Amino acid sequence: MWQLRKHTVFSIPGIALVLLTLAYGIAFLAYIGISTDRGRIVRGNDFTDMWIALLGLMLGLQALFVISAYRSPKRYLFWAIVWIIYGSIMSVFAICVCAGYATVSDGSAAAWGVFWLASAVAIVVYSAKARRGYMVDRIMGIPEYHPRLAESRGAELAYGLLDKCFPWVTWVFCLFFGILAVIQALCLANDHRLYKVPGQLVPVQTHNGDYWFNLHVWCYGYSNKDQEEATKPVFVLLTDFGMPSTSMMGLAQGIADNGYPACIVDRPGYGWSEPGYWEQDPVDVVKSINQALTKYPINNPIIFVGWGEGGVWTQMYMQVADYSRVIGVVLLDTYPNQEILQTFALNRTTTLQNLRQLRSASVSGDSSTDESKIPTVHFDEDIEKKASRLFSDWRAVSPIALHRARNNAWPGFQPQEALGMHRSLFRNNLYYQAKYFEYGGSGAKLYQTLLNYVSSNTDAVLVYHHWPLRWPAFRQESGSAFSGSSSLSRRDDKAPSAPASNSKLPVIILASGKQFDSNCDTQGISVTEECTMWQAFAWFYYRQQIEYQQTLSQNAAFLLCTGAVQEDNSPCDTDFVWRRPKWLAKAIVGKVIGQSASTTTTATTSSNTDASASASSTTVASSAESSSGSQETVSAISTSPEPTVSPSSSGSSLLQSSQSEVTAFA
Repeated sequence: MWQLRKHTVFSIPGIALVLLTLAYGIAFLAYIGISTDRGRIVRGNDFTDMWIALLGLMLGLQALFVISAYRSPKRYLFWAIVWIIYGSIMSVFAICVCAGYATVSDGSAAAWGVFWLASAVAIVVYSAKARRGYMVDRIMGIPEYHPRLAESRGAELAYGLLDKCFPWVTWVFCLFFGILAVIQALCLANDHRLYKVPGQLVPVQTHNGDYWFNLHVWCYGYSNKDQEEATKPVFVLLTDFGMPSTSMMGLAQGIADNGYPACIVDRPGYGWSEPGYWEQDPVDVVKSINQALTKYPINNPIIFVGWGEGGVWTQMYMQVADYSRVIGVVLLDTYPNQEILQTFALNRTTTLQNLRQLRSASVSGDSSTDESKIPTVHFDEDIEKKASRLFSDWRAVSPIALHRARNNAWPGFQPQEALGMHRSLFRNNLYYQAKYFEYGGSGAKLYQTLLNYVSSNTDAVLVYHHWPLRWPAFRQESGSAFSGSSSLSRRDDKAPSAPASNSKLPVIILASGKQFDSNCDTQGISVTEECTMWQAFAWFYYRQQIEYQQTLSQNAAFLLCTGAVQEDNSPCDTDFVWRRPKWLAKAIVGKVIGQSASTTTTATTSSNTDASASASSTTVASSAESSSGSQETVSAISTSPEPTVSPSSSGSSLLQSSQSEVTAFA
């Protein structure tokens, strides 16, 4: 009759370790599956639990190995003292992982980590027993022939190989990945201790109200009085792709210092926001942002400031959310989709065909009711799969700290005292997951969804200009559903009779002039092929801003940021949002605030002109064209001296006030 055998795998401790090891193995496989499972709400990085389960599985196997070798007549536990030291180290690792993730309120990771302790303690205890037994054998003069009762030479070799190879392979694996997991857990706990969550976590609904998650809203200068009166405009800042809210905190502080509240919203997964629903639907994300602003609550008029892809999210907000209270928009270095624009600039033959596929897929459904069923269409599948795989791989290794050496270089970051907090948001377990989710496998889902709202008037103007990309114009009407269509029409030599936009919403389009400089020496490019490529990019970057100016609103101004200012003492580059936030805040407030109320009633004259630009080593000469019914001047913000700000002044027309001399590149 079978009985429990003391101090073996068939003892109560041995059976408990078998069950624990099986649990870790099942959890490891389960988390691999869960990490790729879509159509659900995501609370954290599932790979965190996967790594802890994998290391727990290895520890469990090691504990069973030690117990099975202890008192075995056929095997010998080599290096018992090393096993004791190793088990002690892993016990410390277990405590550190559990404490680290408990500090950041990751309950599942902490729970899985604490059970490492059982396996590690078993390794220490049974290794010590084995070592003591072998010492007794030596004292008693028993020959130290280890697999002494092996029934064959083959079994002897097998036992010897197992007993000598298994320990070293698993020691190296567990110590290497274990120390990485400990580093990440302790660093997360330290970041949590140093940098408390600023602002508020606002619960929002998503996916037709079936799920809840928290979005982070961070406001500066928004007093109770401003909240109660709800009259002073609030600037709402949306960051570029892959950027947490700290990247625009200097700008938000600067706007608040100029007398106006400013709030930054972290999109799902970035900063302190939870990951939310996967896979992401751009319309749901925008509606969640609108909920967060309403529940914060922000009932004041809104001026959006969108940086990079944040500007495209602003355009989406203006189509599907509470756009009626938006009284101004600022776009900073915004492009509808930079990958597509660059591909078009290189004159690849497949570009127009791929754009047709995007448009046909986007307009196949009813944009007002069925956004989530828009199929994903790849514009350049090879590039998109490579980028998506990169984000996915970094997402997988984030819990073991391999990404901590990345994203550390932020020269000139402002405010300097917040640099540590800024860096910490790139090192958590959710950053690359947020990029992976937002990229959506193609990087064009946001642009593709936005195509559903392009009006025929805007489309006609862009067709007349032979411009391949599409986007909807801003609108001010409220209370009515909006749907549009977009297509690649044949070239029409007749100018459209209707304006591209009927909106008079004040819009500032601000870009770094260095992007438009086609001088390769200035850009530090020496290879001829790369120089030709950059010159194509520079022209199309510039041209895209001109098209934005002519189609988004009849009251849009295009401004260039060029020379150096005292704040950063360097030419204006694409990093001007976080290198010179105080200067930028003055420029934005000075251009927008005085016009937000008056420009909606200001009539503009109709004129059709052409736009041309040339970028040499020192200057950018630019002129505006308008087919939307208003003459507008492309301007450069003069960066020396810094712009003066008078929030109370009403000014004349936004378009008139934005005129200035074209500033030379520094």
